[in-house]
Amino acid sequence: MFKEKIQPSLVLTLICLIACALLVAAYEATYVDNTGVITDNMIIGLEDIYGTSEGFTMKLNEDGSVYTPEGVTSVLTDENGNTAFEITADGYSSGGLHVMVGMSAEGAVAGVSVLSIGETPGVGTRVQEDSFLGQFKGLTYDKLPADSGEDTSAKKSYVWGTSEEIASLKEAAAAVPAGDAFELDAVTGATLSSNGMNRAVTIALTAYNEMKGVSGNE
Repeated sequence: MFKEKIQPSLVLTLICLIACALLVAAYEATYVDNTGVITDNMIIGLEDIYGTSEGFTMKLNEDGSVYTPEGVTSVLTDENGNTAFEITADGYSSGGLHVMVGMSAEGAVAGVSVLSIGETPGVGTRVQEDSFLGQFKGLTYDKLPADSGEDTSAKKSYVWGTSEEIASLKEAAAAVPAGDAFELDAVTGATLSSNGMNRAVTIALTAYNEMKGVSGNE
């Protein structure tokens, strides 16, 4: 009687173990390591900004891991000095803005490409229009407004270096005349989405400034 009661459970357990083993084997056989791989979506972003994706490679650390400055998912560079930052930022939706911010060799924003967007259709999604994104083109780090409240906190949060270097960067930012500082022209009715896009560009500018100015890491 005991054998008849326990046998079905043992059979079921054995089946589950075999199924799990087969799933693990299938995963290991089909798994592809995408570390350092430039996806089709990213290629489209590069072509949107630079007109080509040729020559771009993903920046890696010495141990082979993807180089990820604070707030940045990946960094792509080419031999001409162009640098593109893949960034996911919060808009109206958490993580609703997946963008690529391209920087020219001169340190100015070359363009912004939206890789995917999860904002409110017809409202927040308008931040992907050229009429909005165009205002960032040519923007440089020194034109960012000095830290003054929550909306511009990204600049403060994504600065690295020694205390002297950070103090120097803040002094330079504060010295920008008010009339020369960048002022965001937000999409009507989509303030959170607009601020999220502005935050993504700020993160890219600050990361680029850290790479080229503070660390000297090429």
